Amino acid sequence: MNNNTFVHKYVRSLIHPDDLTVDMTAGNGNDTLFLSGLSRKVIAFDISEEAIRRSKERLKGKNNVVLIHDNHANVDQYIHEKVRLFLFNLGYLPNSDGSSISKGEDTLSAFQKAYTLLEDMGYIVITFYLGHRGGKDEFYLLDAYIRKNRLQITETYSQNKVNSPVTYIIRKG
Repeated sequence: MNNNTFVHKYVRSLIHPDDLTVDMTAGNGNDTLFLSGLSRKVIAFDISEEAIRRSKERLKGKNNVVLIHDNHANVDQYIHEKVRLFLFNLGYLPNSDGSSISKGEDTLSAFQKAYTLLEDMGYIVITFYLGHRGGKDEFYLLDAYIRKNRLQITETYSQNKVNSPVTYIIRKG
């Protein structure tokens, strides 16, 4: 089972129909579409104009999704209510030139703000891709922050291969 399949299977049990969820990395819109079928509203961010375009195409007809073309580190400028679940699927836009990647400092800032916006017993689901440029640095930076602050990792998933993705499910409270 790959990390995305694991995440989707696990997340189904965490979200209720009246929840607000946030996709911090819209990409091609796959996770945004998945969340839109489970929650009241999904807000999705991506720094890439191409990702927003692809997501809009994938999400045609969905009226419970808001797409925001901005860095996820600015999440606090757009969300002013408690959130049930934040989903980070880090790395780069699939089927692109790979030049637009998530960056550790931005992701750490976004993570910190997301944690503040989480409702009690809310979740952050974050998948790190260690095999791309900057992926390991991003993982080590956030992993150190999570452990230093003793945040509760309720599940970890990896295929235990060299450079395989690592997923953390973190619960607040």
